[in-house]
Amino acid sequence: MAKRERLTEKDFPEPGSVFVAPTADGRLAAGRVLRRRFEGGGFAALVVGSSWIGNVPPVLDHAELRSTLVLTHHSWKGQRNLFWTHLRMPAEFQIIGQISLSDADLAVSSETFGGWQSVPLQTLLQWRWDHDRESLLREEAEQSAAKAERQRQVAQLRDEYRRTLTLDSLADRGWLETWRETSAECRHAEVQQLLQQLVQQLQAQTQRTKPRVRKLLKQTVEALNRMESHQPFIATVEREELCEALEQIACAAGFPALADEIDGWRHW
Repeated sequence: MAKRERLTEKDFPEPGSVFVAPTADGRLAAGRVLRRRFEGGGFAALVVGSSWIGNVPPVLDHAELRSTLVLTHHSWKGQRNLFWTHLRMPAEFQIIGQISLSDADLAVSSETFGGWQSVPLQTLLQWRWDHDRESLLREEAEQSAAKAERQRQVAQLRDEYRRTLTLDSLADRGWLETWRETSAECRHAEVQQLLQQLVQQLQAQTQRTKPRVRKLLKQTVEALNRMESHQPFIATVEREELCEALEQIACAAGFPALADEIDGWRHW
């Protein structure tokens, strides 16, 4: 996971700022900054998306700018598009002015954290759900089918690649290189050594049986569990890459089905 930029209060637009942001269909959505303060472990801005959408920036006294977009598209159940963000406003967003904050604006808050892109994304999706739902659902079905086909092709290529793996081919593998320059970098060398040791132990087996391979794989996962419990470092990307590495080793050892047991051993 890449390290998050640490921003100060002044890196965020002033409360009351009104901004517009480009939507995927070439129009503009609008939102406001209600607050900026230390929240959730760092300085953040409280952002609210409006229901306004148009082709040119709105005038500041447009009534919809003060509205809060209520989400009812897809599986949303009336939640407001209101969130804290620790991220810097994207360069393509444009501040068009300021409007005063009402008492309700000053009182409102949120337990949700997200990104600035939620404003144009959610505004467009809600507009299409209300005005162009049939086309939206058709496009999403086509995209889903195309994604499933790509995933099938990737899985086929991955399976073909795994069948070519041997322990000898993995002996000098430089595992987890993407961890460098991330928050998991401090554990990179230790985890890589653990994976290399696993390969070496498997190579040393004169009679490589499924129970023996399972035992060594499980010992490695348990060692990772202990490391994670002592000092957490495994987030989504790290978890996926560790599972992929262990699955490749299981395949190279001749027992690919053991990869299905890893989820039952790991605590990360």
